[in-house]
Amino acid sequence: MRHLSRLLVTIAAVAAGLTLHAQSLPLSETSVNDVQARFSAALEIPLGTKFALQWSEEARLKNNLGSVDKILSGLGVEYEPLKYLKAGVEYVFVNDNDLEDGWGIKHRLNVNVTGTWEVGRFELSLRERVRFQFRSDSTNRYEKPDPFITLRSRLKAAYDIRRSHWKPYVFAELYTTLNAPGPVSDYKTDAFYRDNYINRVRLGLGAKYKINRHNSLDFYYKVHFNRDYRARYKGGGGAMKEWSLRKELCHVFGIDYKFKL
Repeated sequence: MRHLSRLLVTIAAVAAGLTLHAQSLPLSETSVNDVQARFSAALEIPLGTKFALQWSEEARLKNNLGSVDKILSGLGVEYEPLKYLKAGVEYVFVNDNDLEDGWGIKHRLNVNVTGTWEVGRFELSLRERVRFQFRSDSTNRYEKPDPFITLRSRLKAAYDIRRSHWKPYVFAELYTTLNAPGPVSDYKTDAFYRDNYINRVRLGLGAKYKINRHNSLDFYYKVHFNRDYRARYKGGGGAMKEWSLRKELCHVFGIDYKFKL
């Protein structure tokens, strides 16, 4: 009985501490709905039988197609050691029109592995991608990690229509943060820690159209469910001045063009 009493007291003390901690970190929430568009063009150059080099340019629109979101330039190498296995690495130069910070430059490094299985006319694939995003400006690590590391897990199913140039597909993708900073009351006195979470769920469908052996188009629609936790602190004192959760529901329409040598 005495041990039970001590356990209850301990649980109560921990709960009280958590309550006080939560009360010192008020969370404000905002929700945004947006319609976006993406357009890209890519050049793929085979390097032997197992390697390929790809250069791409992409433009993204946001705010109901009213403003430019990002301009991206990418250069990557893909390696296919087996018929059903691919690995790749890509560098992306990003001109980013951030909502709070305005235009800025970021650098991305994508490292991914994709496995593919064929079941009848269906082609199933699982891609795991780790994205490192580096900033060009100085940041407070309690507010923004640099680099910001995200794991992207995508499951995709495509259907091969016989004697057709079209190949429809559907997919689902999860974004999980790997080094998101946790909120603290005062970054000058509190210890730094990580508080990772799923920050995006992406669902989509589309269809690839093979014009000929060199040219192809990809038409798609995606819906994004985004969650972005952000903490802001007073520069002089270090005390938290804002802890917010921004939720976004984005409808994204896109067209990709690829030329393969």
